[in-house]
Amino acid sequence: MGKPSSFAFGPFVFHTLSRRLERQGDLIVLNSRATDLLLLLLGRAGELVTKDDLLQAAWGNRVVAENNLTVHMAALRRVLRTDDDADRYILTEHGRGYRFVMPVETTQAEPGGLIDTPAPAGRSGMPGLSVLVMPVQCLPNDDKSRAFAAEVRRHLAVHLSRVPGVAVVGMPAGPNSLDDAIMTSAAVEPIARYVLRTAVRPGRRDAQLVVMIDDSSSGATLWADRFEHRHVGLAAIESEIASRLSHGVITELIDREATGPLEQEGSARVAQSVFRGWSALNRGLLVHHDLDEARQWFERVLVDDPLNASAMAGLAYAIVAGNIRATTDLRASRSNAAMGSEVRRADELSMQAVARAPDWPRAWFCRGYVRLRQGRFEAALTAFQRGLSLDPCDAECLAYVGHVQFLAGRLEEMRAPLEHALTLCPRDRGVGLWHHFLGQYHFCHALDEQAIPYFVQGTDLCPGLVYPMAFLVAALAHAGRLTEARRTLVSWCEAMGGFDLTIDHLRAQVFSDDPIYLACHDRMHRGLGLLGVPQG
Repeated sequence: MGKPSSFAFGPFVFHTLSRRLERQGDLIVLNSRATDLLLLLLGRAGELVTKDDLLQAAWGNRVVAENNLTVHMAALRRVLRTDDDADRYILTEHGRGYRFVMPVETTQAEPGGLIDTPAPAGRSGMPGLSVLVMPVQCLPNDDKSRAFAAEVRRHLAVHLSRVPGVAVVGMPAGPNSLDDAIMTSAAVEPIARYVLRTAVRPGRRDAQLVVMIDDSSSGATLWADRFEHRHVGLAAIESEIASRLSHGVITELIDREATGPLEQEGSARVAQSVFRGWSALNRGLLVHHDLDEARQWFERVLVDDPLNASAMAGLAYAIVAGNIRATTDLRASRSNAAMGSEVRRADELSMQAVARAPDWPRAWFCRGYVRLRQGRFEAALTAFQRGLSLDPCDAECLAYVGHVQFLAGRLEEMRAPLEHALTLCPRDRGVGLWHHFLGQYHFCHALDEQAIPYFVQGTDLCPGLVYPMAFLVAALAHAGRLTEARRTLVSWCEAMGGFDLTIDHLRAQVFSDDPIYLACHDRMHRGLGLLGVPQG
């Protein structure tokens, strides 16, 4: 019997192929760790799943503190909770593990259908990450649809080719069908490691998208997803779709390349190390350990290849992200001055990265991220806007444009780019912070009930970060929901291993001296005071 294509339980359905969780048809956003945990629990529903098995499923062979598992399981429970019964879906067996107790119905994949588990990528002696971009499928016998698909493919190839270490191979749209094209490419030695297949059905203001990544050697489908795209008008709809697709494809391929055996030496080892660094960095918003791992991989690359733009940008990003987490998370935070030398190094690295790869939007994003940490908000905005000039639909750049506007006290200019970012990429790995930023916009306007859902999303998707939780409980307190706020705060502090939250700790960790920004945080401190959180 094949593996299930979906699990249905209560009002939820989890699709194994696309790794999507839906509640009565609505998408529920989960971070990748929580997704791995849920998939294992559903596959062994009714059984006790040990902590070791869960840690292996979500973190592989990495050595991580058990507290990470506790935090992500707590976030998963919050997402699944449909009433006040926290154990309705997942039961904790203290000291042993967890058990999924809600009845689960499975649907089997059709024989010969898509493979939803990773197949070994065909190496074929091809260095780096190479992708064959096939002609985009579209409505038959429709010139307008065909022209639309050709534009999507052109934009997609441009976006992918700008990523250092990625080789893009185009295939003429000569075959009569996509299947003929696949047969043609399979009849010869593979010319790329992966084959990217895309189908688009355009509407007036939206489009239905299907994207698949195949192993060029075996023909197995390694990953596929289907989603709706709503045009937000930042750029041509073809560019929006291509940007969204390229981001998802690159993220998936980097993660896949990061799991392969590491070459002993040479350019292949450098490329694999870069991919491992970015894969760890993509997880770093959730688990501090992954930021350290990312730094180690990028440092190794720069020993062998000191001018590697991808490693320089990634290391700059990892340094600043770790710096911010150390400032906001740790009980005994180092002072900003003590971390100044690291930020200066990140500044130099990001400057070299944009000099080496001036057409790569991610390099400019990393440059802006460093400037943001330095408090140079106009310079950060300039760097983010340079990235957006290369890719107007870079959702992360848009989100941080909104965040910079908040840091600079320009509240009315922060909302639009954040909402556009969430519309473009609602499942991006950084989306938890984007929700948090939008929550701050409403919180600053004393619209607490509107802010609370955004803070809930931020807390669920970034369960280890203190600020989303602090703003959430403060908003609940200002809204008069004191009992709920206290219960939420106690639960989070327990999940964090007894975190001792104080207002003075939060007051000391600010990133701007703008009066509007400081007033927002002062309102948060007053909300915590309503809950009895101590000053120091």
